[in-house]
Amino acid sequence: MDKSVWKKRQPRNCFLHCCLALILFASGISSEARAQQWDVCSPSSEEKVELDALPKQTPDQTEWAFHQEELEAVQALRRQHPDDIFVARRYIEPMRWDRTERPKLIEEYKARYAAKPHSPTAAYLYGLALLGRESSESIKLLNGALEEDPKFPWPHIPLFRIYSSPVFRDKSKADMHLKAFLDECPASFEGYEELSRSDQDKDVVRNSAARLRALLEKREDLDAIAAYQTLWALEFQATPPAEYAALREQTARDVVRIRALNLQEKGQWYRTLEDGYKLTNDQKDADWAKEQREIHDPSPWAPASFSQWFEDHQSPGEDASAETRRTYYKELLAQTNRWIQERPNTAFLWGMRLNTLTELNGVSAAEVEKAADQYYQVAQKNAGPRGLASYYYFGLARALSKKHLQPSRVLEMAQKGLERSEIEEKDRVDDLYMDKEQIAQWRFYDAYEKVEGIGYVAGADIELKQANKAQIALSRMDEHLQELKSLAGDKSDRKDSYLEKVSVYWDHMGRLAELRQRKLDAMGFYENALLTRLEAKKKPVSGEKDELADDAKKLWSSLGGTEQGWTMWYGRRANDLAQLATLRWEDAKEPLAEFQLADLSGKTWSVESLKGKVTFLNFWASW
Repeated sequence: MDKSVWKKRQPRNCFLHCCLALILFASGISSEARAQQWDVCSPSSEEKVELDALPKQTPDQTEWAFHQEELEAVQALRRQHPDDIFVARRYIEPMRWDRTERPKLIEEYKARYAAKPHSPTAAYLYGLALLGRESSESIKLLNGALEEDPKFPWPHIPLFRIYSSPVFRDKSKADMHLKAFLDECPASFEGYEELSRSDQDKDVVRNSAARLRALLEKREDLDAIAAYQTLWALEFQATPPAEYAALREQTARDVVRIRALNLQEKGQWYRTLEDGYKLTNDQKDADWAKEQREIHDPSPWAPASFSQWFEDHQSPGEDASAETRRTYYKELLAQTNRWIQERPNTAFLWGMRLNTLTELNGVSAAEVEKAADQYYQVAQKNAGPRGLASYYYFGLARALSKKHLQPSRVLEMAQKGLERSEIEEKDRVDDLYMDKEQIAQWRFYDAYEKVEGIGYVAGADIELKQANKAQIALSRMDEHLQELKSLAGDKSDRKDSYLEKVSVYWDHMGRLAELRQRKLDAMGFYENALLTRLEAKKKPVSGEKDELADDAKKLWSSLGGTEQGWTMWYGRRANDLAQLATLRWEDAKEPLAEFQLADLSGKTWSVESLKGKVTFLNFWASW
């Protein structure tokens, strides 16, 4: 613009700005709050492009390398847009789940809020950073943001999530906050996504779906294409099963329109098409969309064939024959070798390969040890300076211990796992979902993991012929078993898990007694181990050597015991257990919630329609 023109316009611009400031001051609303109302429901077009351009993990990247790249890119955006709420949210959401980064995140937004205690944005972002960690404080902050500016929509989403969670459940408050967000931001897809996951009145869902459909039919961008999945979920949720046929026809028309956009390089386009084809019972085109998606937008964690292989191959249960198990694990080993070629930096694939090797007989020690090395190296590359989680250490200890390999390394891995688990135990609770039962479950799991880890330490000490150290480890194991027993309570599955570890304890005690040449003590300990294993209903794996029974029987014979005596004492009870089916039924202690579900033929089933019938329910999940 010409300077003279700018000078002529300057007084008028100044006058307008001064008038606007006076109006805002008179209305009692801060300029920040008013700016939020102008464009608070969605980022600017420039920021949207920048947010969409943030890096995505590629199949050849480690998790740590991607974390660094992503964090650097988001931090650059934060420097460019320091006060932008959408950039801040993009930074907070993944960071608040990172154990090492979260404390720094909380401190940063605590300081920002302290500097601007009347800023609704500062209160909202600090509340978001605390969500799941200090959710009671988060509620205060989010409500405080709404008190500062009742028209500010974003606190409603985390408040809806809080009041929908098991610990803070309050349906009336959850409904109120979701409605408030949808009223303030009717064109934002986020509110509809939350609605599709909530338990709402069918009329509310139906009206919201109609509003969303009207929005989507005017748009052809990728966000709108992705939102069709939300739309279809809402429409099927609000529609009686008897009317599904007409709804499928409408969905089919949506799919035709979406496919005509020809966005071949966009993974989300294929995802939406796949979902649409499934809803219209077009499996052939659903498979095509899935195949194309995996070509154009491959998963960074697993190859295309991964999930399909497990759909086609049922994992052998405890009752499977030795031949069935051998065939399954040989095929799985071949598959993991192929998958690793495609995803060499995916740690869980290397872990799967290691575990598969331990399930097969005839595998050389060198091959197992090499697999353990590879797994450890890849896991470390993915973890970076944050260090490995305890389950990596325990996984390595378990695999090597099972094959009686590298006891010194087993000892090292188990001890590191125990050290790491102590840190993790202090930072385990998500206070939105960890109700009393969940907390009890996690405490039992933590105690179980600790007992298991100490067991690896004791076993390794025995193999290294370090009797005194093994005795110390077993004394620790005994102490933690008492805690585990208390945490098991009257839960039958937990009691069986506890008894299984008691059996391991007595097994180690027997081996330690043999190491010390105390054969009679060892026999008594082995007897306890075998009887407790029977009580836990734990069967030896078909086709694998039963080391506990073999060692005990060998010692029995050396002490003058007969074959007939062994059979009378142990063999008959073990055979009785072997005849039992693995699947056990337990009485449910809670009533079944009311539901209405349609089967593939369109017939509707409810609790009422199933009364008096023997019903088998098969639950599954896809991650």
